[in-house]
Amino acid sequence: MAIDVENLFNLFPEDSSNKDSDELTFVDFKTSPVYLLGMYKKIVLNHINFNKKILKFFKSTDVELDIDDVKEAGESFIYSKAWGYIEGIDIKNEKHIEAIKYYSDEFLDTSLELGISYFQEIEEYEKCAHILLILKKSQEFLI
Repeated sequence: MAIDVENLFNLFPEDSSNKDSDELTFVDFKTSPVYLLGMYKKIVLNHINFNKKILKFFKSTDVELDIDDVKEAGESFIYSKAWGYIEGIDIKNEKHIEAIKYYSDEFLDTSLELGISYFQEIEEYEKCAHILLILKKSQEFLI
C-alpha cells in the first residue's frame, strides 16, 4: 500500500492554532480490525519459522529438554496470543469485512487454517467456529 504524498498533509488540520476546543483526538490503531487481523496473520506465520529455528537451536545444545514439550509450549503461547487478536473480528461489521478483504490471500487462509487445526487438537471448538467464519469470508474475496 503506497502513501499518497500529495494527500499526506490532509491528515492534519489546516490551522491547528485556531481550534475551537481543547480536545485532542487519539486514534488507537491497535483496536482497528486491520491491525487485529494483520497481527493474527503475522504471529501465526512467523511462528512457523521461529519454531523451526528454536527447535534446531535446542536440538544442538547439550541441555536435556524434551523437544516435543518445547514445541507444544511454543504453540500454546503463540496460538493463545494470536487468538487474542482475532477474537475481536466480527464478520457482520463492515469495517471488519473490509479488513478481511484487505488481507485476503493464500497466506491469510493458511494462517486461519492453522489456527483451526490447532484449536481442534485441543478441542476448543468455539474458537474453531469463529476462525472458520473468517476463513469463509476471506475465501469470498479470492479470485
